[in-house]
Amino acid sequence: MSLTRSLALNTGVQLAGKIVSTILGVIIIGIMTRELGQAGFGMYSTANAFMQFFAIILDLGLNVMIVQMLGEHAGDKAYEDRAVSATFTLRILMALVLLGIAPILGLAFPYPLELKLAFFGIWGSFFGIALNQIVIGVHQRHLKMHVVAASEVAGRIVLLGGVSVAYAMRWGLVPIVLLVSAGSVVNFAINILVARRYASFRWNFDPAFWKVLLHRSWPIGVSILFNLIYFKADTLILSVVRSQAEVGIYGAAYRVLEVLITLPFMYAGVMLPVIAKAWADRDKARFSRLLGQSYDTMTLFAAPLVAGILVFATKGMVLVAGKDFATSGDVLRILVFAVAVIFFGTISSHAIVALNAQWKMLPVYIVVAIVTLAGYVVFIPMYGMWAAAWLTAFSESCVAIISTVLALRVSGARWIPTSSLKSIAAAVIMALVLLPFQNLSLLITIPAGIVIYSILVVATGAVSRSTLREILSLRRPEEVSIENPIV
Repeated sequence: MSLTRSLALNTGVQLAGKIVSTILGVIIIGIMTRELGQAGFGMYSTANAFMQFFAIILDLGLNVMIVQMLGEHAGDKAYEDRAVSATFTLRILMALVLLGIAPILGLAFPYPLELKLAFFGIWGSFFGIALNQIVIGVHQRHLKMHVVAASEVAGRIVLLGGVSVAYAMRWGLVPIVLLVSAGSVVNFAINILVARRYASFRWNFDPAFWKVLLHRSWPIGVSILFNLIYFKADTLILSVVRSQAEVGIYGAAYRVLEVLITLPFMYAGVMLPVIAKAWADRDKARFSRLLGQSYDTMTLFAAPLVAGILVFATKGMVLVAGKDFATSGDVLRILVFAVAVIFFGTISSHAIVALNAQWKMLPVYIVVAIVTLAGYVVFIPMYGMWAAAWLTAFSESCVAIISTVLALRVSGARWIPTSSLKSIAAAVIMALVLLPFQNLSLLITIPAGIVIYSILVVATGAVSRSTLREILSLRRPEEVSIENPIV
C-alpha cells in the first residue's frame, strides 16, 4: 500500500469516526446547553478550563515524544514494550498527584458551590483522558486509528444516553459532569484493551527510562505550559471578572473550536512517526515531500471550514445550542481564524518535534504567552468575551506562523503552496455561491457546500485525479507499518 493511501485511509477512518463522534457531540452540547442554560453551561466551561490547566501541565510533552521515540525504534518490540509501560506508569503517578490536588485547590476560588462540586465530578474524565493519550500513541505508531475512532464513538454514545436521561430528569450540572467522566472511562477502556495486543502496559517503575524521556520532552513540556497560558487563561479570567452567563456564551463557541481542531491533531499524530523515521534515516527529500503534502491536506480541510462558518455561524449555533446562544455565532466567526491557523501550526509543531528542534520554539511560546496574558488582563475586564476571542486568534496566529517558518528553515524543506491556494480559492467560491442561501436549512446548505467544494477542488487540481485513484483503489491493502516504510 502506498504512503498516500495508507495515511489517507487512516485519516479517512479517523475522519469518518470523528464525523459520527462530532454529530453525537453536537447533540450532547445541544442537550447540555438547553438543560443548563447560559449560566450553567458557563459553570461547565469553567470547570473544564480549570481542570485542563492541570491536565496540560501533566502532559509534559510525553504524548508527542513517545510517538516519536517509537517511530525512531520501529521494529524493536522489546524497546516498545519498555517505553510504553514505563511512560504509562509515569503518567499514572503524575495524574494521581496533579489531578488529585486540582479540585481541592478549586475550593479556594470565589465560585458557587455547584461549580466547586463539578470540579470533583469531572475529575474522572481528565484522569481517563490523561491515560488515554499514551494509549493512543501506540495506535498511532501501528496505524490502527480505527480503534481510536470506534472508542471515541462508544464513549460519546454512553454520554449521549446519560445526558438524555439527565435532561429528562432535570438533574443539573453535577450529575452531567459525572456522566462526562463515565464517557471518558469507556473511551479509555476500549482503547487499552485493543492496544495491549501491540505493546505492554504493565506496571514499570523505570527511572532510567524516565530520565531519557523527560530529557527529550522537557522543551515540549515547557512550551505546552506557556501554550496553556494563552489557550485557557481567557476562560478562567472571564469566569472571574464576568458573569457565568457570558462564560457560557463564549464557552459554547469555544467548544466548537475544540471539536474542529481534533482533525489536525489526529492527522499530525499519524504523520509524526512517519516523518520522524524519514528524518532519522536522513531522507530529507521524503521528509520535505511529506511535510508539504501535510500542509496542503490541512488547507484542504481548513479552507471550507472557515468559509462555511463565516457564512453560517449564527444559524449553526442556534441550531446546536438554542436561541439563548445566538451570540455565540459571532464569537465563533472570530475564533474560526484561530481554527484555521491551528490546522497549520499543529503540523509545524509536530515537524519540529521530529527534527528534535523543539527547544527553538521555547522563546516564541514564552513571548506569546506573556503578551497574550497581559492582553487578557487588560482587555477582558473591559470587552469581555470579544477580547478573549480576538486575543486567542492573535496568539494562535503568531505561534503557527513562526513554527511553520522554523520547521521549513531547520529541515531545509521546500513547500510550494499551489494546491493550498487552489483549495482556498475553491472555498471562497463555495462561500460566495452559498451566501444568498444562508437562510435556508443547514440540512440543505451544508451538503450543497460539500458537493460544490468537492467539485471545485478536483476541477482546479487542488486534489489530483491520480491521488484520488490511489486513495480509492480497491486492491487488497498490504500490512502497513513504520518499520516497513511505504512509498
